[in-house]
Amino acid sequence: MTVVFDFDKTLTDTDTTLPFFLFCGKNKIKGKIFIIIVYFFIKILSKLHVISVRKEKEIGLLLFCPKNINEFKKQCALFSKQIKLNDIYYNEYLKLKSPDNKLIVASASFQYYLDFLFPESVVFGTTLRVNSIGKILGIKTHPFREEKSKVLLENHINKIDLFYTDSINDASTVKLAQKTRWVKNGKIVN
Repeated sequence: MTVVFDFDKTLTDTDTTLPFFLFCGKNKIKGKIFIIIVYFFIKILSKLHVISVRKEKEIGLLLFCPKNINEFKKQCALFSKQIKLNDIYYNEYLKLKSPDNKLIVASASFQYYLDFLFPESVVFGTTLRVNSIGKILGIKTHPFREEKSKVLLENHINKIDLFYTDSINDASTVKLAQKTRWVKNGKIVN
C-alpha cells in the first residue's frame, strides 16, 4: 500500500517555515523581531498573490538561513530535533510503518530537515539550487499545490492508496488518491 503524508499541519500542529527561519537567524545580528516583521511582510505579499509561495520561501531562505549548503544542512539537523510531531504521526504514520507499506512524506517544507525526521521513508520536499562551491542560490523544487502531484508523478507514484493532508492546496494530489484523510488540529476529520 502506498501512503502519502503532507507534513506541516498534518504530521505537526503548526507550520514549520517561520520557526525554521527564526532558528537559523537566532545567532545573527538581525533579531527575532526583525525576522518576524520581514517574514510577515513577505507572507502578506504572498497572500495577496504579489509573489508566489515559492518566492516567499526563497526570500526567507536567502535572508535568514546559512548561505553554505553544509551549514544549512547542519541547521536542518539541529532544527529537526525541535519539531514536535502530533497524534497523526503517532497514531497513523507509525502504525502504518511496515514492509508492506510504502510511506512517503510530500511537503513544501525543506527536504533537508524532513530527511532527518523520516530517514526510512521516501521524502519529497523543497530542495535547493547550489553552485559548485556549495553556495545556496535559491529553490530548485517546491512541492506545493500542483507541484506536489507533479513531483510524485515524476517519481512514478501515480496511484496513492491513502493520503493524509490538512489543505485544499493539495487538491491535485487528492485526485491521485483512492482515499484521503483530512486532518485538522492533529485529528482526522472525515
